[in-house]
Amino acid sequence: MGEAKGRREELRARMIVELERLMAPTSPEEDALNDEIRALKFYQIHRVPDAQLAYMKMEPQRCHQNVGTYVKLDPSGESRHVSGWWKRNGIFYFHSVVLSQTKLHCITPSGDRSALTFAPDFDIVWREVDGLINSSRRGAEVPYLVRDFPDKVIAEATEARDALLAGADPRTIKMRL
Repeated sequence: MGEAKGRREELRARMIVELERLMAPTSPEEDALNDEIRALKFYQIHRVPDAQLAYMKMEPQRCHQNVGTYVKLDPSGESRHVSGWWKRNGIFYFHSVVLSQTKLHCITPSGDRSALTFAPDFDIVWREVDGLINSSRRGAEVPYLVRDFPDKVIAEATEARDALLAGADPRTIKMRL
């Protein structure tokens, strides 16, 4: 029983960190980027089957590295790295997918097998500097996420964090975004 409690407390701590990130005050830069993202064209794209992802040794939550490696190792040389915004609930997440044979594919493993709502953002560029690959958008760092309706996200994240701090089981926390 002690091991399960330890895992639950670790989950609680990770969730609080993520929720506090969602609670950050909005900024004029986020508001402007939000408007630009909303104006992009979104597509429904599918994930590559789990067996294929396992064979390719793709890692969860490492989309940019997965795509970069895939494109680099593609023997045909036809695959392209496409970065943009994955809309999930009320949040736009910075994400990368592969463009291959005129189709976009997500090659990052996830427990969620549903299609992604994804908008390519061709203002995002990747550059190698001193052996490290960095992204930027119009000369600025690309944020990890942009909240579609920041006030709503902040309110729900605050409520969820407060419930966790009051002792709620992390597995019962759901955000309604």
